[in-house]
Amino acid sequence: MKKFTAVITLTLVIALLAGIAASAESGYAYGESVLNEFAPGWTAIQADETVISLTPGACQGEIRFGWLSKDENSRFMISESSDMSASKEIEVETSGAIDGYISNKVTVSSLEEGKTYFYSYTENGVWSEPAPVSVQNDEDFTVLYVSDAQIGRSGDETLEEVLIRDTCGWNYTVNKMTGRYSDAAFVISGGDQFQSPDSITQMKAYLSPEALRSLPVANTIGNHDNGATLYGDIFNNPNEVKELFGDEAGTGYYYTYGDVLFITVNSNNNFLFDTAKVLKSAVKAYPDAKWRVVTMHHNPYSASLSDGEYSEERLLFSALYDCYDIDLVLSGHDHLYSRTEPMYAGKKAEGEGTVYVQSSSASGSNYDPLPDELASFTVSAFDVRVPTYTALTFTDGAITGTTYRTDTDEIIDSFEVKDNTSDSRADIFSVMISMIKTLFSMI
Repeated sequence: MKKFTAVITLTLVIALLAGIAASAESGYAYGESVLNEFAPGWTAIQADETVISLTPGACQGEIRFGWLSKDENSRFMISESSDMSASKEIEVETSGAIDGYISNKVTVSSLEEGKTYFYSYTENGVWSEPAPVSVQNDEDFTVLYVSDAQIGRSGDETLEEVLIRDTCGWNYTVNKMTGRYSDAAFVISGGDQFQSPDSITQMKAYLSPEALRSLPVANTIGNHDNGATLYGDIFNNPNEVKELFGDEAGTGYYYTYGDVLFITVNSNNNFLFDTAKVLKSAVKAYPDAKWRVVTMHHNPYSASLSDGEYSEERLLFSALYDCYDIDLVLSGHDHLYSRTEPMYAGKKAEGEGTVYVQSSSASGSNYDPLPDELASFTVSAFDVRVPTYTALTFTDGAITGTTYRTDTDEIIDSFEVKDNTSDSRADIFSVMISMIKTLFSMI
């Protein structure tokens, strides 16, 4: 990546930092010294015309890359050496993108476990500095889960001080979790990466953490990413499933890592058959996966809902998850952390069921309160105005989750999910029966 020197006058720095410090006390894990150190780099973040995104590939050993440019002739190469000797050039797929940009996408396959590679690409005709990338173990691996970085959410998104403090918070969380879990296989983001779906400025801010040059992120379409093409232009998702009522942003998709099937659902699309198509396509492609994990932005069992409150997501989506034997559902949207008991047909499961985990703000940009009385299905909840992240470790016997607050590194929740995946084949009849059971549980 090209290096830029930020030239900011002392007067501007002082004025900018004074404005930020006055409004950044609540909701963020970092101190004023961290913000003061981070703020002058904002110019360099925005001057970089072509930041790159890394996403997990269709299976372990594959990584996908995406970036925007004004140049129609972008190139990409990968090597086993940091000096890029004996490099292999890989064809770049291009298409038209938002605001006259070109969307550039590359898929690199057959990467060996445990080996470090280096990649470089052209940024509007100039080769970037080589960056390292590697593939982790496929057994007992860890994935980091966050949601709602939502750069620009903390105030007026047109103001630099708002964007800077949110971006600082997001960088702080990424540095915290990758510092503790340096061998994480990848990150999952539960949606609302940006506040506005067409903001190049917010996209650059979201992709600014240095760790994300080497660590893939599986991003989810949130309601704030919905309605523009930017999400699909910059993120190179695998196995996208064509939906009848898909959005400009993109569609649901799926991928595997080790013995885990990960399915990402666009929960802005409430058409039952589209979501069923995504799930069916994924399970059909990988019927023998040990674990099935879904990511969606909206939570069917949000801790913001008390017992008896109607939830459209619960009625529609959870019925499908019951029928496709989903072990774990990851979500966000309500800017608070919570976890449910195993759930089936709208109730706490007597035996096997699906556990729903909802992540808080990943940046500190916004939080929602818990209700006065928690629903009976909520087993853990945390709405302190501090960003959180969850580490998920997958073994043959269980999915182990550990959730941290980023200011003190304190563990606020830990849990274990046992296997509930079977060889069931859902059909529309079984889904409708599950929906009826869920509906009666909500009455």
